[in-house]
Amino acid sequence: MKIRFTIFCCFFAGALLAQQTNQFDIFSYTVPAGFKLIEKKEKLFFQKNEGKDYCQLVLYPAVASQGDAEKDFRYYWDFFARNAAQGVNEPDEIVKDSTDGWALHFGAAKGKYNKQPFAITVSTMYKDEMVYCIATVFTKKEYMQLVEDFIRGVLPDEKKFVRTSTQQPVENSNVITNTNSSSSTGITKSTTNFDDGWTATLTNEYVKLSKAGTELHLHYIDKALDDARPNTIDAPEYYWSKYVEPYFTVSNLQKWAGVQYPVIYHMQADAVDKKTGKACFVAIKIVYGGGARPIVVIAPDKNSYLQYFPHPNDIDPMLDANRFAVTANDITGTWKGSGGGGVEYYNAYSGTYAGMSAVSSTDEFIFNSNGTYSSTYRSASMNNGGAQFGGQDFKGNFSVTDWSITASNRFAGKTTTYNAQLIAVKNGYLLYMVDAANPSMKYTLFKTK
Repeated sequence: MKIRFTIFCCFFAGALLAQQTNQFDIFSYTVPAGFKLIEKKEKLFFQKNEGKDYCQLVLYPAVASQGDAEKDFRYYWDFFARNAAQGVNEPDEIVKDSTDGWALHFGAAKGKYNKQPFAITVSTMYKDEMVYCIATVFTKKEYMQLVEDFIRGVLPDEKKFVRTSTQQPVENSNVITNTNSSSSTGITKSTTNFDDGWTATLTNEYVKLSKAGTELHLHYIDKALDDARPNTIDAPEYYWSKYVEPYFTVSNLQKWAGVQYPVIYHMQADAVDKKTGKACFVAIKIVYGGGARPIVVIAPDKNSYLQYFPHPNDIDPMLDANRFAVTANDITGTWKGSGGGGVEYYNAYSGTYAGMSAVSSTDEFIFNSNGTYSSTYRSASMNNGGAQFGGQDFKGNFSVTDWSITASNRFAGKTTTYNAQLIAVKNGYLLYMVDAANPSMKYTLFKTK
């Protein structure tokens, strides 16, 4: 209870006590004394080691919310904390509170690795259309003050946040060619060649990547399969049984067991292809983002595998290879994207109802076969009974190249060019667009007709 209460209160004291000394994403933060900076790209990650004891502090960038503070928290808990092998399943307790329009969810649990106990916390802050997460792991209570100091020193600048889609694929400019072919996904140009030697090809169940005898299967999110996983089976074993065991006879099976957060879901083994009888090396990495995204790697041998992926996390960026060129035929039709949700606030100390806020937004693009388009943006927000509405409408002409969509008569009558790509999903594809002049404005759209 003491750990929960003390860290929980840090969010509300931060505005008064923090000194703004460094910047990451939309945040200012203070550098924790005695910590080593491990990463400052996809996340801000500090670590302190003292013999067998350690403390890890992680701040994730602010992103578009799923529209529900509870879902946001659950996503980050599953992504960062849950690890049945280390005894971390559900939070021991979830605490909720609100202040200045922010809804806070805080969860903590205890785990054990190599007989050494540790504590793990996940805290999410949700407001309007954005959410961010601070996560910590530490092995002794003396680190609690360092955790509190770090959390207290993190301050978001809401003005820097720009509404984007909840799905934000990593951008990469290394595509050089596309090959025309047809596929059951409906994407016209279903092969993409990258200048680093990898080739991506669509199949019904996954995107296949190949290079110099090594092959990767980027399996699509399958909600029905995800929901069918028993709680008693850890993710690596479950997806291994679905995507590896039916096709390979394995030996020397190894499961990743290192203390690492976010949790690493990874298994690997020597293998023999049941169909061809050929010896190989197989690995699987489960990446969570909107659902489980299993990646199967099939290499000629272990040394070949390690040349490409010396660490399990080196596999994750390969998900970006699920990108295919755009044609006018592929995007003709109606595309939509939306977000929103509501939060009811209660005082954590008195239990008194403190009001609610809700927000929703929709984007719709209609691309016509004659080269014209129309688009609408609508938003509605409510805070303690007051409501605000907004919207914009545009019409004009559009043109398409492999990796861009140009639309006339956008904001202030200007022509806007969007970097564009198609993302394969189970039984279809998504349209992803990024304003080339304003990269913070992104759309992930699904086709309705």
